[in-house]
Amino acid sequence: MNKLTILLLVVSFLCWSSVIYAAEQIITMTDDAKRKVEFPLNPARIITLNTSNMELLYAVGGRTVGRPDSRGIPPALYEQVKHLPSIGQTPNPNVEKIVSLEPDLVIGINMAFHHAVIPVIERAGIPFLLLSINNYADILEKLQFYGELTGNQQKSSEIIATIEQRVAELKARVANQKPVKTAIVWGSPESFNMALPESFAGNLVYLLGGINVADGVTPLLGRSQFAPLSMEYLLSKDPDVVLVITHGDHTKVGKKMVRELEKHPAWKRLRAVQEKRLHILPYQLFGVNPATRVGDAFAYIANLMYPELFVADKVVTYER
Repeated sequence: MNKLTILLLVVSFLCWSSVIYAAEQIITMTDDAKRKVEFPLNPARIITLNTSNMELLYAVGGRTVGRPDSRGIPPALYEQVKHLPSIGQTPNPNVEKIVSLEPDLVIGINMAFHHAVIPVIERAGIPFLLLSINNYADILEKLQFYGELTGNQQKSSEIIATIEQRVAELKARVANQKPVKTAIVWGSPESFNMALPESFAGNLVYLLGGINVADGVTPLLGRSQFAPLSMEYLLSKDPDVVLVITHGDHTKVGKKMVRELEKHPAWKRLRAVQEKRLHILPYQLFGVNPATRVGDAFAYIANLMYPELFVADKVVTYER
């Protein structure tokens, strides 16, 4: 064996050692529940327990080894993940199935139902991150995170720039308009709440120059984004527009929900209802976080708040 061959073998060994080290490199991150979590850099087997995180991951070129059961998965993404094994619904993940898929990272949301499954997942030696995607800034932050996680920072930066440009254009378009007093009713035909400024829809209303009439109302215990609905309170605030978000299909559940609300005498006295400025928001954009479709969500809200500025615009209907 000559010196050149030996040198090439040494160089080859050092290169492979570097690759192995990079593949096994462990990073530490403080998640949105203030937990320090160690997990491998560029994990190969990821599971996300909710649609929004999965959508953001796939947008930057990442992949998962399982999928949540959710009707909120966009059709294009569903075509990519429908062959994957189900890991249960977001509020009730199938822990046994998750462990059996041997992920090297599980990503959930900072909610009680995901906190509850952490001990079992971690006992199996699987790191578990809790991430929050509650507002516009969170979406951009998580896109950047997923770009770094997958090694696709350029892709995530391009997506962020596209979203920011569209949102900036919409905000400029509605600038200097009279603030629109907005009420956001959220729930099902059996239970109604008001979405506060801390909610996703509330955040969009604020960024588009609107006033959330529920601002300052005491939130529900353990749910800082929502407060109980009071018809008398709503009537006293006299909103310009009422937006309704449902738990399910907005065309069916939403209409049933409105029929229930109409049983209250104060509901029909609302100026927004009388002026036909009551709108049921599409579940695909507001029932779940829209992730990379956040520009569509901004445009949808802007159109309802300032219809005179968007007469010629074609707004996506998101009908099922």
